[in-house]
Amino acid sequence: MLLVNLYFSLENTSIILRLYNSDGYNVHLFQRVLYVDIDVHHGDGVEEAFFTTNRVMTVSFHKYGDFFPGTGHITDVGAAEGKHYALNVPLSDGIDDATFRDLFQCIMKKVMEVYQPDVVVLQCGADSLAGDRLGCFNLSVKGHADCLRFLRSYNVPMMVLGGGGYTIRNVARCWCYEVFFFLPYSKYSQMQ
Repeated sequence: MLLVNLYFSLENTSIILRLYNSDGYNVHLFQRVLYVDIDVHHGDGVEEAFFTTNRVMTVSFHKYGDFFPGTGHITDVGAAEGKHYALNVPLSDGIDDATFRDLFQCIMKKVMEVYQPDVVVLQCGADSLAGDRLGCFNLSVKGHADCLRFLRSYNVPMMVLGGGGYTIRNVARCWCYEVFFFLPYSKYSQMQ
């Protein structure tokens, strides 16, 4: 497991390319990479980079409508070999922990069952937390971390990336809490 803090989709794309492309022996590291984005903004850069491949599936839970970047419509599903390997979950303002958790777990359970990834990359943008200066969701730190816990329960290799977050105290609380539960050797990491 690896924890990385990155802020731009191009950097996230380069991390995925390293997982997806060949290593020094021309052997693919992972055949199927699942990229999940819970940042309040659509994961447009990563989705666009892998829009035509079935080796990287992107799933983005984000605010849609009159909100930057204005992409991520539910009908944007990929193209060519990548058709149906991009999944967008456009959400409205104010979504709370219970609603987000139920939606996330229902969708991701099916994605994990059908896609069967070799590795999961989770982008944990803290701008989906309540009180963020730019975000408009109503998630608590615990509700946000429930996504990490749920995906970790599949015991698939996982990389967690930081992302947006415009209220610095929220970002610090969120990522400290999630690192605490992400670390595999922490006696507290199994606590609910």
